[in-house]
Amino acid sequence: MVRLTKIITVLFLLLASFQAQAKNPPPGTGTSDIPANILIMLDNSGSMSSKLYNSVEVYYPLDTATDSSGNVYVMEYHNNRIKVFNSSGTYLRSFGGYGYGCNQWRYARQFDIYNDEIFLADTYNHHVIRMSLTGRCISKERTIYNYPHAIAADSAFVYVGYTNWSGHGRYISAVHRGRLNSSRTIDTGSSGLRYAWGMSLSSAGHRLIVADYVRNQLFEYSLSNYSSTRLPVSLSLRQKSSSSYSSSNGYFRRPTDAAYDSGGNIYALDLYGHRLQKFNSSLVYQAKVGTYSTSSGFRYPYGMHIDSNNNIYVTDYYNYAVRKYNTSLTETATYGGGAGTRLDAAKKVIKKIVSNTDLTSGANFGLMEWGTRHNIRVKISDTGAKTIYTNVDGVYASGGTDLARAMSIARNYFTSGQVANWNLSCSINYLIVISDGYWSGHNTVLSIAEQIKNAYNIKTFAVGFALGGANSNYSTLATKGGTTKPLYASNQTELLAKLTDAIKQAISGKLTFTTPAVMSDVTKGNYVYQSTFEYEKNKQWKGSLKKYKLNTNGTFGAVQWDAADKLNSKNASSRKIWTTGISATGTNNFTTTYRDDLKSLLFPSQAPTNTEVENLINFIRGVDTYDQDADSNKTESIHKLADIYHSELIIVGAPDSSSSANDGSTNYDKKDSYYRSQNNYNNFKNGSNCGGPCANRTEVVLAGANNGILHAFKTSDGEELWGYIPPNVLGNLEKIPSSKANSTNPIYGIDGSPVVKDIYFDDTPNDSTTNPRWRTILLGGLGAGGKGLYAIDITDVNNPTHLFAINNDNTNQSIQYWDIDGLKQEFGYASGSMDPKYDYRKLGETWSTPRIIRIKVSGKDKWVAVFGGGYNGAVNPNYGSAVFMMDLEDEGRLLKVIEIEDSTNDIVNSIPADLSVITADGTEKATYNGALVYAADLEGKVTKINLTDQGTLYQKTTLFNSQSTSDNGRYIYKKPEATINNDNKLWLYFGTGNTQKLQEQSSQTQNRVYGIKDKDFPNFVNRSEGTVSQCKTAPTCPSSTDLGWYVNLPRAQKLTAESTIDKDRVYFPIYEPTTTTNACNTGKAILTAYDTKCGNSVLNIHLGTGVLSKVVVQGDNLYVGIAGEAKKNISGFTSTGNLITGKSKAKSSGGKVQLEGWKEN
Repeated sequence: MVRLTKIITVLFLLLASFQAQAKNPPPGTGTSDIPANILIMLDNSGSMSSKLYNSVEVYYPLDTATDSSGNVYVMEYHNNRIKVFNSSGTYLRSFGGYGYGCNQWRYARQFDIYNDEIFLADTYNHHVIRMSLTGRCISKERTIYNYPHAIAADSAFVYVGYTNWSGHGRYISAVHRGRLNSSRTIDTGSSGLRYAWGMSLSSAGHRLIVADYVRNQLFEYSLSNYSSTRLPVSLSLRQKSSSSYSSSNGYFRRPTDAAYDSGGNIYALDLYGHRLQKFNSSLVYQAKVGTYSTSSGFRYPYGMHIDSNNNIYVTDYYNYAVRKYNTSLTETATYGGGAGTRLDAAKKVIKKIVSNTDLTSGANFGLMEWGTRHNIRVKISDTGAKTIYTNVDGVYASGGTDLARAMSIARNYFTSGQVANWNLSCSINYLIVISDGYWSGHNTVLSIAEQIKNAYNIKTFAVGFALGGANSNYSTLATKGGTTKPLYASNQTELLAKLTDAIKQAISGKLTFTTPAVMSDVTKGNYVYQSTFEYEKNKQWKGSLKKYKLNTNGTFGAVQWDAADKLNSKNASSRKIWTTGISATGTNNFTTTYRDDLKSLLFPSQAPTNTEVENLINFIRGVDTYDQDADSNKTESIHKLADIYHSELIIVGAPDSSSSANDGSTNYDKKDSYYRSQNNYNNFKNGSNCGGPCANRTEVVLAGANNGILHAFKTSDGEELWGYIPPNVLGNLEKIPSSKANSTNPIYGIDGSPVVKDIYFDDTPNDSTTNPRWRTILLGGLGAGGKGLYAIDITDVNNPTHLFAINNDNTNQSIQYWDIDGLKQEFGYASGSMDPKYDYRKLGETWSTPRIIRIKVSGKDKWVAVFGGGYNGAVNPNYGSAVFMMDLEDEGRLLKVIEIEDSTNDIVNSIPADLSVITADGTEKATYNGALVYAADLEGKVTKINLTDQGTLYQKTTLFNSQSTSDNGRYIYKKPEATINNDNKLWLYFGTGNTQKLQEQSSQTQNRVYGIKDKDFPNFVNRSEGTVSQCKTAPTCPSSTDLGWYVNLPRAQKLTAESTIDKDRVYFPIYEPTTTTNACNTGKAILTAYDTKCGNSVLNIHLGTGVLSKVVVQGDNLYVGIAGEAKKNISGFTSTGNLITGKSKAKSSGGKVQLEGWKEN
C-alpha cells in the first residue's frame, strides 16, 4: 500500500453574496485571512426565562419498560428506536431504526421486557422480535397475526394482540418465548376484543389485562390450563370495565394500555382523557391523575409499565416525556420533557456555535448581553470563542428589553477602536441580535442600525426566538441593518441552524481567492497521482483525480486518466455505492430501492418526505435532483466526484509486504517482517483468499471525498470500482440540500486520511472460535467531517465489507458504535461514566490520521491503531486532548485512552496533528517491540508515550514545552518529522503557528521552528519537560548536553505545513502576513531551510503570495505547491501554475540512519 498526500489544485471564484456556505476555502488564499468580527447580542430580559418545550430528549415516546437494573427503556414511535435511561434519568444508549433488519422495525406499538430480554410487536413488518438489552437481535419471526399491536411476556410464553388483514382485532396469539413459534390463536369472540392496543400480565402470570381501544373498555382474562411446558388452551374472560366513550371516572375515551401493581390493582391510560386511572382488582374505580397540559399533565399518554417496585411509568407522547408515579399517583420523576428556558436553549446554541471549527476559523467572536443589564461580557478577539464557551453560562434573565441602548453601546464599542481590523476595506463586521419578543426604542434601534451599516459597514442580523410567528420589529431591523430578512427559530435545533447560517453568511460575505495546491510525497512506480478540485459558489466543489506519467527529469508527463471524467461518463444508476446498518448488504445498497431503510439515517434531525429522501440519494449518486445548473432538468447528470481536500490518497494492490525470519538487522525480530514470517504471511500473499489469487488483486487508488464517499478507482484505467459511505457519515448528508433554489451546500464528508495494512487477527469474533487470518483492512477518520472513524475489510477489493464505525456525538453526550454486523448501539456519558471499551468521549474532529501498529499486551502481539484526539477549535475543553489506542482485534473498541494534560496556559488543548510513531521498522535503533510515540498539541507540548515492551506500557512524559500562549500564538498543528542524525540521536523537527487564522498578527505573536532531540531514545525515561532554555539558537550549535535548537520567526510568521528532512537540512514552509496597513492583501509564501544539526539558515526565499504546501523530495528534485500566486523568475526555482520545482542542494548527513518519516507501507 502506498500513501499519497496529493496535489490539490483549486480554482476559487469571487464570492460577492451573503449566501451561507457549509465550508470555507483554505486559509491564506485571499481576504478570508481577515477574520470576520461578530458580536453576538443576547437578550437577557425576563421573558427569556419562559419555558421552552420544543427541544427534547425523547421524541414521540409510545411505550416504556424497565429491566432488572431499573434502567428505563423508551420506544420512540417516529424514530423506530428505543432509548435507554438509568433510574436517575441519565441517557445511556439507543438502538433500533426504521427498516426490515433483524433489529429494525416499522412503527411498532408496544414492547415488553422479561428476564432482561426485549419482546417487540413490529406492527408493519408483521413480526415479533426478541432482542438483548443492547439491541442485539436474538430472533425474529414473521407472525400469523398480521398487524401485531400489543405484547406481553412471561416465563414461558409471549402473548400478542393483533388485527387481521380485514382489520378485525378480536384475536390474541400465544407463542413459546424462546422460539417465537408454535403459536395458538385465541378468538375472544364477537363480544370480545375489537382492538387490543396494549396489554400486561399480572406478576403471577395467570391474568392478562387488555386495553381495548375501540370498545373503550378494559378486558381481564384468566389463563386457563396454564403450564410452563405447553400453550394455554384458552383465555377465560374474568371481568371487564364499563363500556362507554366518556370522560367520567372509570370510563375511557380510547384506552391504550393497562398494567398491574404487585397488589393486583389495575392502572389504565385514557388517551383522549389525558389521564391515568387506578382501579382495584375488581375493576372498581379508585383514583386518577392528569389532565390535558403542556407541562404538569398529559398530552396523549399512550404506553405504561409498572416495575417490581410498583413504580409506574407513563409515556407522554406530545410532551416528549416519560412520567414516573407511585401507586398514590404522585409524580416522582420525569424523563425527557422540555429543554428548560428560552435562555437555557440560547446559551446551549451559542456554546455549540463557538465550538464549531468551521465557523471559528473564519471569525472572531464577542458576546454582549442586553435588556435591562447591558454588558459586553466578552470582547471580540481571536480567543473570544474560547472565553464565550464558559462565560455565557453566567447570563441570567430578568428585566426589560432596551435594545436602543444596546445598539448604541455596540456602535461605540466598534468605533472606539477596541475591535481589531474593523475598518479595513475588506473588513466584515456583524451584530447578531437574539431576542424573544418586542423591544423598546424601536425607531432609535433602526436609526443606529442604518447608520452603522452605511457609515461603518457593520451589518445587523435580527434573530427572533420562540416568537410564535413573525414580528415586524425583526423585519425592519434586518432591512435597515443590511441583512434583508430576519431569522426566526421556534426551538433549539432551529436556532442552531439559523445562527450557523447567519455566521456562515458573515464569513463568506466578501472574499477573493486564488489557487491552492498541496504536493504528493510518494509516487507509485513511474506515476504520480494528483487530486484537484474546483471551488463553486452554492454548489458542490468539483473534484478531479489524475494519473500522470513521471518523466525521468522529475517533471510531469502525459495524463493517463482523470477519474472525474470516467465518473461523469458513467450513468448514475450503474455505479456501486454502499453503506451499512440497513437490511440490504452488498456493494450497491445506497439506492432508492432502500429508501425506507435510509430515511432516518440520512435525515436524523428531520422528518423528510419520500421524495426528499430519493432526491438526496440520487444526488449523491450523481443526478442533478436539485437543478444546480438552473435548466429545469432534474434528471440529468452532475459532476460526480466531489472535492478531495484533506484526505490523502492510498494505493492498494497485491499484498506486497516483506516477510523475513532474519533480514540481517540487529533488531530483526522486532520488525513486522519477522512477525509475518512467523504467521505464514507468504501463504496469504501467494494464496487465493482475496476473492481470487492475491497476487492478481486489482490495484486501486482510494480517496475520501467530501460528499461522504470513499472511492476505489482502478489504477489501470481510472474507473470507479465502488464507493463507500460510512454509517457515521450518513447523517451529515442532510446538510447538502439548500433552501435556495438551484443550490446545494458543500459539506465536509470524508475529509480525513485512510491508512491500509495487512494484519493477522480473528475477523469473526462472534463465532465462538479463535481463527485468526491475514486480512487487508482500511481505517480512516472523518477529519473536519466529524468526530468519528470507520474501518472496512478490503482483502477482496472487489467485495469490501464493513468492520466497524465509531462516532462521538458530544452534543447529545453519547458514543455511537456500529459493530461488524452493522448493528448500531449508543452509550451515553452524561452521567460521567460509561463502559471503558466505548469511552471515546474525548474524541474531537478526527484530523489526526491513525497509525496501525503491533504492540505487546501482556506478552502477546496485538494489532492496534493509535491516533491523536483530534481538533476542538481551541474552544471546548471536553474533547481532543488525548491519545487513543484502538483495539483492531476487538472491532475497534477502546484499548486505552491516554489523556494529555492541559497546561496552566490559556490555550484549550487538543491534538489535531498526526502522531510521530517510531517502530523497529523505522530504524535499527528501535530495539523494542511496539512503538515510541511523539504527540504534539495545540499548547505547544510534545509528549512522549511508551507503547513498547520495555518499561511501563502507556507511560508518558513531556519531552518539550514550547511555552505557548494565545498571545504568542505557538500552536502546533503539524506533525513533528523525525530522523536519526549523524550524532546517532533521534531528532524531531516541527514549528508553530495558528494555521486557522494565518493573517492574525500582533506585537506579541512569536512563532518558532525547532530541532529537538530525544537524548534517551530508544529508551523511555520520565524526565522533567524541556524548554528553549536548554536549546541554542544560531549561530551557536547545541552541545551534546543541550536539547536542540530553535529559531524565532519574525513578523508574525507561521508554519503552514509539516517540515521535510532532506539529508543535512530541514525545510519549513512559512506564511508571513501582510502588515496591518495592508492587511487585506495576501501574505508572503516563504520557504526556509536550516541545517539539521545547528539550525543555521541555509535557505530563505520568497516564492510568491499565498500558502506553501509541504516540500516533497524526489531524488534531487524539490516540489512544493502554492495556494496563491508564484513569483516569476525565482532564483534556483521554476514555477508552472501552482507547482514550484527546484533542485536539492542537500548533502549527506553521514548519519547511521536517514529517515523522512514512518508511514504505512
